[in-house]
This record gives sequence, structure tokens and C-alpha cells, in this order.
Amino acid sequence: MAFVGLDRCARLVRFKQAPIALLRTLVLFALLQATGIGPALAATTCAGINAGAFNVGGADFQADTPVTLTAGDVIKLNYTFVVDTTFFHGIELGVGGHYADGSGVVSGTLQVTVAVTGTQTFSWRSLSEGLPSRIDVAVTCAAAPSPIPAPGPVVTSTNPASGPIAGQQTTIVIGQHLSGATSVKFGGVNVLGFTVLSATQISVVTPPHAAGAVDVTVTTPLGSATGTAIYRYAAMPDPTADPTVKAMVDFQVHTVQVMGQQQIDNVQDRLIELHNDDVPLVSNRASFAQMPASQRQYGLPADLADNTISAPDMAQARKKTKDRQAVPLPPGSDPSLRYWTAGALLFGRDTTYADARYNVSSTGMTAGVDTRLARNLKAGVAVGFGIDRATIGSDGSHINANVWSTQAYASYRVAPHWSVDAVLGYAVGSLGNYRYDASAQSFGSGHRGANDLFGSLSVSREIKLDRWKIAPYARLDLQWIRLDGYVETGAGIYNLAFNQTSAVDLAGVLGTRFNHVTDTSAGTLRSSLELAYRRSFSGAYTQAVAYSFDPTTIYGMFGSAEKRGHALIGLGLELQVNRSVSLGIQLDELIAQNARSERGRAHLKIGF
Repeated sequence: MAFVGLDRCARLVRFKQAPIALLRTLVLFALLQATGIGPALAATTCAGINAGAFNVGGADFQADTPVTLTAGDVIKLNYTFVVDTTFFHGIELGVGGHYADGSGVVSGTLQVTVAVTGTQTFSWRSLSEGLPSRIDVAVTCAAAPSPIPAPGPVVTSTNPASGPIAGQQTTIVIGQHLSGATSVKFGGVNVLGFTVLSATQISVVTPPHAAGAVDVTVTTPLGSATGTAIYRYAAMPDPTADPTVKAMVDFQVHTVQVMGQQQIDNVQDRLIELHNDDVPLVSNRASFAQMPASQRQYGLPADLADNTISAPDMAQARKKTKDRQAVPLPPGSDPSLRYWTAGALLFGRDTTYADARYNVSSTGMTAGVDTRLARNLKAGVAVGFGIDRATIGSDGSHINANVWSTQAYASYRVAPHWSVDAVLGYAVGSLGNYRYDASAQSFGSGHRGANDLFGSLSVSREIKLDRWKIAPYARLDLQWIRLDGYVETGAGIYNLAFNQTSAVDLAGVLGTRFNHVTDTSAGTLRSSLELAYRRSFSGAYTQAVAYSFDPTTIYGMFGSAEKRGHALIGLGLELQVNRSVSLGIQLDELIAQNARSERGRAHLKIGF
């Protein structure tokens, strides 16, 4: 009886639930009929989406629909579940193969960012398993933001911020976003070359430009930028204000004058020897001196040979007349040639330019041959060679000079004890100039040709008193000096171009030589004192100079071939060992305006 009762109860329950199941089935059928699951929409765009193309109420999904989107567009789906058959509010959004899922809330937002530009698919669906849900959906599209353009170039400064009008200076342009620069201009003129060092620096070689401040413009693919008045072109420095340049030119003129004067002095030494009637067949003279370059042996050299009596009988040569004067030898008539050499080594220092003092070493050598042409006339010819080197200042600037010369000379005895001597010569040479330029930090060098036409005319009188001989003299020296133009190389924009220049140097000398003879056991000792003054009456020069890149801008320099006045005080000793050999030494004090120096000379004379 118990089992029968339970079965009845089960049938009663199933009977009561049957209407509920039927009702649920009817409701789901109605939902299926009411849910929007129509065909996919035509392709649309972000603008179409925002216009509501995908907005729908009570739908369960949106089939794959083509859309044309741009990478970076953001698709947002705002949803609200009206009927949920997923039991967890599951929903999925897909755009171009990228998905976003949502669950756990009745309403919410799903978002997908478009990865690529172009046509792709759009869809959404509920995550129910066969039974549709009803969902209200609103879809929006946030267009990808427009790309931010890369910043254009910025020009802020230059380093260095100034340079010469000649350009050719390496300068760094400083700024920002300078990569890829295609052009750089200074004052509207393209630079001579440039290299992009980084996004903030460009190395450029400046172009020539007039003096003044200029704008600097840099152009890149992203635009152009200009730094206003950030670079200044400065006028080139006045080369005549550079003491090294002034000293170089001054010494160039002066060294030609000095080397010509050396030849005059060497020949004048020989002419004094020719005042004697008995001259050795061969005479060799050499002297060594220290003196400033601007004060080379002015005035007649000390007479080291004109008291030498070389008659066959030395005793007879020293016989005295009643007035105690030496008996002159009768003039000879031997027309034989006489050969001679002379030379001097000079070295010293010139401090005319405080910032460009120069040290000088100079060698002048002469060789000649002469003969008697008439009773009172002797003449000859000679050739000479000189080497001169000067270092200027302390920066390595220097000049190397060499000169070759030829000269003719004559001595004429116009009356007893009176002689007239003349010299005429011509010299050519080359000066190698090496000037250090601090702005270029290099040497500007060049060779300069030189020419010198020189002459000398002197008159002397010999007065003999016992063992004394006094010889006053007057001399006139004339030199016409010409220096060729030349252009330096090696100093870049600071190379200088020097025009041809010339100077006519006329100087007069007044002096007196005092000689005393003493017999010693070693030979005849001759002591001497010389007093002389030299006065230059001309010798001015004008040197035009310009920068080689700008020959139209001329600068002028002025100077003189030698100092205006010189005084000479000389003391000497000579030992005549025998007829053919003599040894001598002489010390001179040279005094000029703002200059004073000492000179020492020694000589060995050998006759054959």
C-alpha cells in the first residue's frame, strides 16, 4: 500500500510542472522571434559607426561586418542585458581579429583598439549556449588621434661666435633637432661645407662675408630655423700692427743694405792697403765681429796694412828724414796682378721692436784681384758672397738670406798723402722668410728676391809725425735697394702679399784713424784708435701689404734701411811679425740712437 501511494505522488508532481515547462518553451520561442539576428550590415567607417550603424536594442549578436578603420581608432561597445540566458552576463566584441570579453555585470563597456589601417571585420555576440539573450548595444568609434608632427629645427648659438671676413673658419652651430640638415647659411650665403655631428650640433666652414652680425639658417626635412645675429664677421687684423710683420720687413730691407755695406767695407780695407806702394802678391784678411744687425761696420775700417813697409831692406824703410818722418818708398812700376781675400763674421741683437727682437748672424766674404794701371792709379775687381740669418721674437719667425755680388774699385793718389778711393758694385740675393702667425697658428712663408746697386767714394789724408800716422777721412756711401714682391703660403686666410719696395740709402762718414808704431823683439807693434761718425741722409722705404685673399685692401708700413746716426770708437793692436805675416785684433764700441753694442774683430794677414 505504501509503494502505491508514492507513485501517485510522483505523477501528481509531474502533472503540475508540465504547464510550467510549456510556458517556458513558449516564452523562448517568442524571444527567438523578437531577437534581432538579421544579416550583416554593409561596410562602414568610423564616422558611420558614430552615426549609429551598429546601435541595436534587444539583440543577441552582430554578425561579421566589414568596416574601414584606421590604426589607432578605438571601438567601444556599451551594452545592457535585458534578458540574460548566459547566467553570467557574458558578451564578446571582435574587431579585425582582436577581441574583448565582458562578464559579471548587467551593463558595461568593451573596447578594442584597431591595430591596422584598412578594411576589417566587426562583430559582437552574447556568450549563451544556444539560447538567445536580449542585449541593448550602442557602439562608438574614437578616431585615431592625428600624429604629432616631429618638431622642426631650432638654432640657438654658434661657437666660436665670431670670425674673419675671409671665412674658412670652422664653427659649431648649436641648436635642437638638427639631424638630417640639408643646408646651412650664414648671412644668406651657403657655408663652404658642413657635417652634422648630432641632433644638437653641426660643424660648418664659414663662407666669406662683409663685416657685421649675420643670421644663421639651418634647413632640415622638417623645416628651417634661423638664429638671429648669432655670428659676427670681424674685419681682418691690421698686419702693420703686428710687430713681427714690421720687424720682418724692416730686416729684409736692412739685411740687403748691411750685406752690401759689408762688401763696401771689405773693398775699402783693400783700398787702404793699396795706398802703400809695396803690396804683397797675396793678402788674406778675415775678421770676426759681434754687433747689432742695424750697425754693421760703418766708416772706414782701421788701417791694418797701410803702414806696412815691405821693401827688401826693412831697416832702410825705417830711415828718418830730418823732420823725423818716414821716408816714402818710390812708386813702383810693377804691373803684376795682386790677389786678396777678406771676410767678416758678425753676430748681434737688435731691440728696436720690444715684442720682436731679433738675433742676427752674418758672414760676408770677398775675393779680388788688382793691379797698377798708372803711376798713381791702382784698380781691381772682386766678387763677394754673404749669408745672413735672423731669428725674430720667440715664436720661431726667421729669415735666411744669401747675396752674391761683384764690384770694381780704384785708388788714385791725387797728391802726396792724399788718396781718392771709389767702389761700384751690384748684388743679387734671395731672402727666405718664415713668419709665425698666431691667428693661423702656423707659418706663412715665401722667398723674396733682392737687388742692390751700391757705391762708395772716399777721400783720405795721411799725416805722419815721427812714429804716429794720423789719417782723417770722409766717405760717401750710396745704395739703391730693391725687394721683389712675394706672397706667403701656409697660413691660410692669414697669408700676406707684399708688393715690391725699394729704398735709396745715402750716408756720409767722417772719421780719423790714429796709428802708432813700436819696435819689439817679436816684431813691429802697431796700435790704433779710430773715431768715426756715420749719418744716413735717406734710406726710407714704404711697404704695401695685403691679405692674399683680398688684394684690394692695402696696408702701408714705413721704415728705413739703417739707423739715422752711428758713432764708432775703435781700439786695435797689430803685430807685424815679418814682411809677410801679421796678427791683429780690434775692439769697437758702436753707439746709435736707442742702441749700443760692442764689436770684436781679429785678423790674420799672410803675404806671399
